[in-house]
Amino acid sequence: MPKKYHVHTKATPLDLDYIFKFQIVRRENCINCGKCTKVCIYEAHKRRIDDPRKMADPNTVVCRNCFRCIQECPRGALEKSLNKDFLNIGGAYWKADMLLTLWKQAEDGKVPVTGAGYRGPFTGTGFDSMWTDMSEIVRPTRDGIHGREYISTSVELGRKLNHLEFGENGRLLSTIPRTIDLPLPVIFDLPEAGLSLNVKAAMIKAAVDLGTCIVLPVAQITADFERSLDNLIPCLAPGEIERHQALLEKARMVAIDYSGERPEDFPAVKARIENVCEALTILRLPAVEAMEQTVSKLAHSGAEIIHVIADYRGRELGGSSTSTPRLIKDIIRTVHMRLVADRIRDEVTIIASGGIAMAEHVPKAMLCGADLTAVDLPLLIAIGARLYEQPERFLVFPPGLEGISVEILTQRIVNLMGAWHSQLLEVMGAMGIREARRLRGETGRAIFFEEIDNDTFGKLFRKKEVASI
Repeated sequence: MPKKYHVHTKATPLDLDYIFKFQIVRRENCINCGKCTKVCIYEAHKRRIDDPRKMADPNTVVCRNCFRCIQECPRGALEKSLNKDFLNIGGAYWKADMLLTLWKQAEDGKVPVTGAGYRGPFTGTGFDSMWTDMSEIVRPTRDGIHGREYISTSVELGRKLNHLEFGENGRLLSTIPRTIDLPLPVIFDLPEAGLSLNVKAAMIKAAVDLGTCIVLPVAQITADFERSLDNLIPCLAPGEIERHQALLEKARMVAIDYSGERPEDFPAVKARIENVCEALTILRLPAVEAMEQTVSKLAHSGAEIIHVIADYRGRELGGSSTSTPRLIKDIIRTVHMRLVADRIRDEVTIIASGGIAMAEHVPKAMLCGADLTAVDLPLLIAIGARLYEQPERFLVFPPGLEGISVEILTQRIVNLMGAWHSQLLEVMGAMGIREARRLRGETGRAIFFEEIDNDTFGKLFRKKEVASI
């Protein structure tokens, strides 16, 4: 049995301002009795270090909104109110609560627990309209994610054969394609432009520590970064292949921006890559209308790994003005089913990105048909970035971020992925699935709201088609 994959998390506070849902204010009538320190199990209240006779300002960061301190204060000196700035961050998809959850996961690598039970949503758009089968959670023999049960979260990238061919003497005739194993079904996607050097270095180091990979524009791979080339995926256009031959020869994988190329041109591009290096090739494709046809043609032409990229809210790119853009879960399902119908699904690896915002989105994307996912914005939120959706996507980085050490930023990204890994283990354990590879395309282990809504109420509320006379 392979050794269990473990993410080493460690509490890593970030001494930068962040917006929290509530704020606690200690008013002047506080008598410094310290009762709030005794009733708060989260240590939101402490005495001042320089003068223990007085109470320090409340620490909103660790507060879990139990209101115990408010109720127990003998003078009513504590006041808890909604932070109005909190209502402005995020948007329709990246909700403020999601940003705060990611921040807290990056703090200590733990799954945030509020103690108020699950409060939503059971329906909505995108992944919110999808429920996973958790029937195995009540199995009495289960002893938890850290017990004797072995649950593998590793995935395999590359082309796999549908069958093997043997000669008359039993000798294997088939050539086994090279594949790459990753211990986590998550890679890091292209970082935002203009990131400071310490942030990029932290993202690379976190990928190394986690055993995963990060896609990086070839122009940003400096001599210092080349030391981590096993975990780097250089990204370039087809016309840059020969120019960067020396770098590509050392890489395990290479990402090709194939947004403006035709599927029928891929064999020539593939031949050029094979003349330069032996790296596995990832084709990056924007999620556009009818892209399943493009993916099918590329897979038939020998594509090994195809990266389907939706926008940051998980929507189709460049959709028709008369139609509603498809969501990433529906795009991946369509692509997966097309490859299954063509009987070549195992011959290509599908990476999904765009709208992968929370830990539960990873197994849900895989249930829809992806082999693994790619993330970008959650990593930046983990290190303090604030995301605003309206009127357009806008990222705000906290002042002083460029002065934070690479080690602290790295640990926060590792903590985030550690929390995601724990949640992936819990979901897989509750579903009775012991290998992440088995999640791919298991739509029978999920419930889609749109489908049951149509089955239940479709006949009652579907508009009747009136035949033209």
